[in-house]
Amino acid sequence: MINIIRAFTGKFSPQTDERCFSYCSQTTRGRTEGREPTCRSVCFRRVFAHEVKTAIAHDDALKEKAAQKDHGFPLPPEGQPNVDSLSSSKSDDIRYWEEGWYLWTSRSRWATQERLDLMMWDLDHQDHWQRHKDEVQKQWDDYWAEHQRQSGEQFHGTPTTGDNIQLEGTPYPVDGQMQESTLVKLPPPLTPLVEPIHDLLSPSFKVLTTLQRSFESGAHAELAVRMWEKARTPDPFVLASTVCRKMWEKWKEGPPDSDTTSDL
Repeated sequence: MINIIRAFTGKFSPQTDERCFSYCSQTTRGRTEGREPTCRSVCFRRVFAHEVKTAIAHDDALKEKAAQKDHGFPLPPEGQPNVDSLSSSKSDDIRYWEEGWYLWTSRSRWATQERLDLMMWDLDHQDHWQRHKDEVQKQWDDYWAEHQRQSGEQFHGTPTTGDNIQLEGTPYPVDGQMQESTLVKLPPPLTPLVEPIHDLLSPSFKVLTTLQRSFESGAHAELAVRMWEKARTPDPFVLASTVCRKMWEKWKEGPPDSDTTSDL
């Protein structure tokens, strides 16, 4: 009896596409005062081709309803070049998920808990969740602005930085998770690192190019022949003996007189 086992591919593949590592620490004083623990989290996410293709196909079907998603699913705020990228009308300012590896890091335990929950969802569900958070955040901003206006205080921003505020409709507080999290595609662009090194080594490149041309032209071979012919003549011996004689004469003269040195 022969058993044929079919390897699943695509969205049913058993391959691991994300690994996360987290650790948290707490002090005795922090526990007494009820402070948040200090946490660090690192996740490696691999986006496969079928996820990106599904996103593009999904967007083509809904192009009339969501014209801003022509390139696929946008990255979360921590993966955008600036805070206002997702709200910008220019598609060039928005970064989208692409096939490959991504590195996600965070110092927020709330962001880590959210990340663990997002591991159950594909890019489509994650995009819906981000849109829901944006709507809730907008409602909160409008509410806070109205509250400040009614109380007669000047509005400078919502009190979300550093304060864990539980918003209705979302299980996570708004505590500046985006500012404490980063998402970058691997490998990152190396242009800023390569250019200074290239400028530093540019003289060396010119020297090596000149050396290569001299080898190709035969100049080094001609120089080697001339050196060999010169070494077979008495001239090198005469030069070496003259140098040794001069050194011996200086040695016999001894150090210069102190009077002569003071005059100098």
